[in-house]
Amino acid sequence: MPEFSYQAIKGSGQVVRGTLVAETEPALVEELRQMGCLPIQVVQKEPSGGGRFSFFGRRGLAAGDRLAFARQLATLVRAGIPLERSLVLSRDLAERPALRAVIDDSLRELRGGRSLADSLAANGRFFPPLYVAMVRAGEASGTLPAVLDRLVEFEEFSAELKGYLLSALIYPALLVTVGGAAIGLLLGFVVPRFAEVFEQAGKELPLPTQVLMDVSNLVRSYGWAAILALAAALWLGSRWVRTESGRRRWDRWRLKAPLLGDVSLKLEIARFAKSLGTLLNQAVPIIAALRLTREVLTNRVVAESVEPLVQGIKRGQGLAAPLAATGVFPALAVQLMTLGEQTGKLDSMLLELAAIYDKEVRTATKRLVALVEPAVILTMGLVVGSIVISTLLAIVSINEVPF
Repeated sequence: MPEFSYQAIKGSGQVVRGTLVAETEPALVEELRQMGCLPIQVVQKEPSGGGRFSFFGRRGLAAGDRLAFARQLATLVRAGIPLERSLVLSRDLAERPALRAVIDDSLRELRGGRSLADSLAANGRFFPPLYVAMVRAGEASGTLPAVLDRLVEFEEFSAELKGYLLSALIYPALLVTVGGAAIGLLLGFVVPRFAEVFEQAGKELPLPTQVLMDVSNLVRSYGWAAILALAAALWLGSRWVRTESGRRRWDRWRLKAPLLGDVSLKLEIARFAKSLGTLLNQAVPIIAALRLTREVLTNRVVAESVEPLVQGIKRGQGLAAPLAATGVFPALAVQLMTLGEQTGKLDSMLLELAAIYDKEVRTATKRLVALVEPAVILTMGLVVGSIVISTLLAIVSINEVPF
């Protein structure tokens, strides 16, 4: 019998992972349900070690594809088109072959008698657990069109925020790249040509020019070594960040870094509030919603602060008190969640909190870019200006006529 790896949520809200042997995937799903677990993802393991979903190795699938699929499916289901027909139309409308393959695989699962949530969970690397849990809740409550609309809102929120951050950083990155290339060109090729002229003149060079020549010689002699050392440092740093301790230290530094720390924390709070509020709005149990939200967070320090919230819910302390005790979330988040618990509108308050911090992230990003851009321009201008002035000083000293 084939072996399956699975991911499920217990009745207590704990996320469990493991492997089981079963005749078919539906049999494994039924076995997990009898064990009191809510299946999120089931993957058949192959002897070669490759997963069933080998097409996820294809390039091109991204969050934007998931947003396009969610938007199309929500529109079709809301129009009253049967679910199977909606998937067929979504597959036909998909522009990328990889996305068509994902939808076609989910369609086969649906035709095999599985629910939409189980069909999407069969492609778990493309449809995350939060996505699957919301669809499952929508199917159970008969509000699938509304759930799909919520998913579209959530995907749009994430895509828009990510796109805004990337577009805001493009110009500073371009300035640094172009400025660095210009300085390297001057030191590596232009200044050495002037150095030959100065040597032929046989005159003593001014101190700024001599320093410039020494720096140019260093760049020409050891520039390749510096580039290799930088590449090696980046590679080793990326390997270190992938380790558990390295990732935790890196994420902690991100929260405390000057200028960047404020943006990083607000971004994570916006993601936390949006995910949890969306899940609670669709009647997902709060403990399960917290577990799923933790999987969405990218900062390990913030993600680890979710577990005390789960324990606080189990002890009957509510959400606001354990949230304040973590020391990670700011006072505004704690106050809004306290108000949400008191009024019974926690989901609405979380979504409002997400909207607030979405604006805060944009404002903080604009402020950061407004500081970085002139700083980069000023730095590059000073370096290039120093090179030009040092060269001109040498030219003037050579052309001086002694009396």
